[in-house]
Amino acid sequence: MTARKNLIRYLLFLAGIQIITLSALYLFKKQENDALIIGQQAEIKGQYTLITNAYRQRMKMLSERLSTPAVLSLMELAAVAGNEERHQLRQQLYHNLSPMYQHVKNYFREIHFYFADGTSFLRMHQPQSFGDQLADSRPAVMLVNSTHQTMAGYEMGRQQQAYRFMFALATDHQLGSVEIGVPFATLLNDLTDNFPGTYHFITDRQMATAQLAPADLRDNFVITSFSANFLSERSNPQDNKQESYRLVPKKEHISAEQLTQINQQLQPKLARLLPAYEPVSLPFYLDGQAFLVHLLPIQDITARNAGYLMVYEQSPCLIAMQGRYITGYVLVSVFSIILIILHSQYTTSLLQRLQLQQQLQDELNESHGELDQIFNTAADGMWLVNFNKEIIRANTTMAGLLNLPVEQIIGKKCHEIFFGNLCHTEDCPLHLISQGSQHIEFEADKCRTDGTTLTCLVNAKPFYNGTGNLIGMIEDFCNITARKKMEQQLQSLSVTDELTGLCNRRGFMALARQQLSYVKRAGGTAFLVFADLDNMKWINDTLGHEIGDKALILTARLLQTTVRGTDIIGRMGGDEFVVLFTSASKHDSETILLARLEQELAEINKELPGQLQIAISFGVAHNAGDYSLEELLITADAKMYSEKKRRKTEAAYKTQEIFV
Repeated sequence: MTARKNLIRYLLFLAGIQIITLSALYLFKKQENDALIIGQQAEIKGQYTLITNAYRQRMKMLSERLSTPAVLSLMELAAVAGNEERHQLRQQLYHNLSPMYQHVKNYFREIHFYFADGTSFLRMHQPQSFGDQLADSRPAVMLVNSTHQTMAGYEMGRQQQAYRFMFALATDHQLGSVEIGVPFATLLNDLTDNFPGTYHFITDRQMATAQLAPADLRDNFVITSFSANFLSERSNPQDNKQESYRLVPKKEHISAEQLTQINQQLQPKLARLLPAYEPVSLPFYLDGQAFLVHLLPIQDITARNAGYLMVYEQSPCLIAMQGRYITGYVLVSVFSIILIILHSQYTTSLLQRLQLQQQLQDELNESHGELDQIFNTAADGMWLVNFNKEIIRANTTMAGLLNLPVEQIIGKKCHEIFFGNLCHTEDCPLHLISQGSQHIEFEADKCRTDGTTLTCLVNAKPFYNGTGNLIGMIEDFCNITARKKMEQQLQSLSVTDELTGLCNRRGFMALARQQLSYVKRAGGTAFLVFADLDNMKWINDTLGHEIGDKALILTARLLQTTVRGTDIIGRMGGDEFVVLFTSASKHDSETILLARLEQELAEINKELPGQLQIAISFGVAHNAGDYSLEELLITADAKMYSEKKRRKTEAAYKTQEIFV
């Protein structure tokens, strides 16, 4: 009988170890998994923001070439002309813009002129199609025409989803507007180049139905397999006469069979999550592979919810993570079994002694002490609350979290010393547990008695007394305030220099490569300026690092006042800055650019006392030789150091003349 009791005891002990191990491994895995997902989400959002910002800059440059006096004159004549004369003016405008359009059409496929009433005048990509009224299907057209404001963003068209840049054309009165568009599939291709994965864009069906005619809707879109409320663009549109820009599969793409299986398995979750228009990432395992499915909400050009950017990526990290935790579980289980075997041998020997009962009682008391120690040394704050909302027990971690002694916590009402937005509501965890809930998990902002607020991950479960009666709940508080702040800062820190607010090296290199590539295709010119703040070490050592930081900020201010909105400026690190100037004028030169920088530097130094005036060495490289970004950087850097050496030599000669 005693052996049977021991066997039951060991089985229960093993079951308890298994439960604790699985719970701990689950929590650790969840934290690591969440950190991975947050990082991947931030990377995708950062790439999307980076690419769309680059589009805006390029489109802004192109808009200057589409709103010249010649274009405005033709539009003004066409607005009041008859059909025959208007047709001739349309042909003339198309002929005038064709050379420029041939340079940019592989990237900016859609260039579309509208009259003030929303009537199409000229599509550079489809010159044979004109005269249709777009006021109903393209609300942004009329919004730009009425407000004269420039707009940029995603918008659905009758035949093509695109990222669009729209601006008004006007002389002494409103003539109309111009749209520059990049097919959305091209944007997805650019994203694939920067962040490997399989990209899809799903469109809100209600919005599409309101904007498109039934025939356009039927020919260009199909209902998604996982939600009837969203549409995806057909890969083979019904109108074969229209030039189609579709997503080209990249090397890292996921097969169509895998996508189908993933969508089928995730269909219930997707159907539930999509209407909320919140960013979310879902892990998925298939045939020994791990995948992450990211949903990034996209608003259209008028700030309405338009759909989701869906990113499917393979995630070997999830497989590795799962393997680690399985290995950990096996090791703990084996170790537990070994402990049980050893303990059984030990207790068997104890049964042969007369003091068995006392020794077992001592072990029980010791076990209670260990549980108390575990409770009081737990990493999270924990307390027990009865149904009168009175705190009947709290661990030392909870006391530290509340910044109160344990003695001042026991007996108080829970909402009096740690108030949250769910207190005194139907969603209070104590109320939900009284209604039968077994596990409640949520994030909440909780206010301490000293007025400070903490963000906590809260887990609440029922608490039973020794006789099995439910007497309240046990709440676990994990302080995630710092993590929340880190999440908010993650996006800006990835591409921004913290001190100056400029692009950091990573952000500059990404934007500059794309801008330089566009300048080459459009037939423009560019100058790269390398700027180095002189005597930075002397400033830090002599005047202090605070003055050194101010000198860096002044240098950033100098460069910012010199550049235009389409130019790119970044801090490469330390006291080194770099600017990519783009120019549409053939009269710009390195000499003119250097003179402008020196003049701006002199203006800034006028505001500073002599000891705090700054000196900067500049080096300029011109892309006339079709240089790469790296070659321009090397050339500009060499010229800058040559200038710095020349100035030091002149200063040395002047010093010698003083002493002579």
